Amino acid sequence: MFYVYVLECSDNKYYVGSTADLNVRHRQHLNGSGSAWTREYPPICIKWSKKTNNENLETIKTLEYMSQYDIDNVRGGDYCQLDLSDDDIDDINYKLEHRCYQCDRPGHFADNCVCDVCGNRGHLTDECLHCTNCGKRGHSEVDCYNCYKCGRPGHSPDNCDACYLCGERGHFSNDCGYVFP
Repeated sequence: MFYVYVLECSDNKYYVGSTADLNVRHRQHLNGSGSAWTREYPPICIKWSKKTNNENLETIKTLEYMSQYDIDNVRGGDYCQLDLSDDDIDDINYKLEHRCYQCDRPGHFADNCVCDVCGNRGHLTDECLHCTNCGKRGHSEVDCYNCYKCGRPGHSPDNCDACYLCGERGHFSNDCGYVFP
């Protein structure tokens, strides 16, 4: 599993990316070692993120944001260059005009529609019973008994004593000594 995320950036720009470690990647974007787009338009905040197995979600989310905020204001997925070619823009416009009838998202057709959570075909994301928190089948992350911050059962993230930066117990992020690479 990995994360797909959207960064809201300066000048009303957006960047869509994917990573195994969202906190580390976010820090890279903040300190200028992320993408060319986020060096040009520094990130303000993480606007959206999702843990997934869907390898197409990054490009799908990029196209969704391009549709909503304009092609010139969004980069990510297959389209992360600062300056897109005419062929890229033609490809984007074609994909934005042709949406999947199953999920109503751009970038693919129904025969290639997969669940954002588990990456499998045959059901939509809101019907998936694959927990992104503990990785087990039969329940969703909403119904999971394990805390998503530390992975231990028996408590909610609101009552968790684990630091969200390093995952260790006994301190919180403002007291964390973790140094990002």
